[in-house]
Amino acid sequence: MGPPGAGKGTQAAMLAEKIGYHQFSTGSAFREAAQQDTPFGRKVKETIENGFLMPPESAAEIVIKAIRQHVSEGQGLIFDSTPRTVKEAAIIDAFFKEAGYGAPMALYLNVDRDEMIRRNSQRQFCLGVASDFPVMTDEDRRRCAELGGQVGSRPDDAPEKFATRWDEFMNQTYPVVERYLAEGIAHEVDGMPPVPEVHEAVMQGIATYDSPQVGAGD
Repeated sequence: MGPPGAGKGTQAAMLAEKIGYHQFSTGSAFREAAQQDTPFGRKVKETIENGFLMPPESAAEIVIKAIRQHVSEGQGLIFDSTPRTVKEAAIIDAFFKEAGYGAPMALYLNVDRDEMIRRNSQRQFCLGVASDFPVMTDEDRRRCAELGGQVGSRPDDAPEKFATRWDEFMNQTYPVVERYLAEGIAHEVDGMPPVPEVHEAVMQGIATYDSPQVGAGD
């Protein structure tokens, strides 16, 4: 979890590769839906391109569907930027409890507003593919070309959308972070250093996670 540009996707991908879990991005799922020329797809496109979050019921439905699918296949999950609102968190938390999964671990990448603006203004993605991904290296560019995508900026990364996205995070997502921190199921990581240093801190946070104890609780 973290504000736009905190490095959630990058760290989730690195973590997934290291521990063998599946990385799932709610945002990517919605962006994929936005490419479809349907009433729902057009509504999703309009919402995310203007910097707003999707309704919590829709987001929670996508998350729960992913959990059911991957857990039934015996696969662990790393969620990239989930949950995003208090109501979404309540729905997902209730599902975890009813399914007997206990409480998941949350990692909060903390970056300030100025750093968010700087990162969002510079980052590029492979667009026009089923699940867009950050383009940070020449290898990423080659992969994007092979998939038939184009390297560019997301519409919601436009400078005029920054204030909206920051306010959306602080008003809707950060209260969830605060609750998770208070409940002891979230680990805060300084997201300001370079990527390798943040990844090391993420792995140190993972090492503090007592999965049998947390998973058995309610």
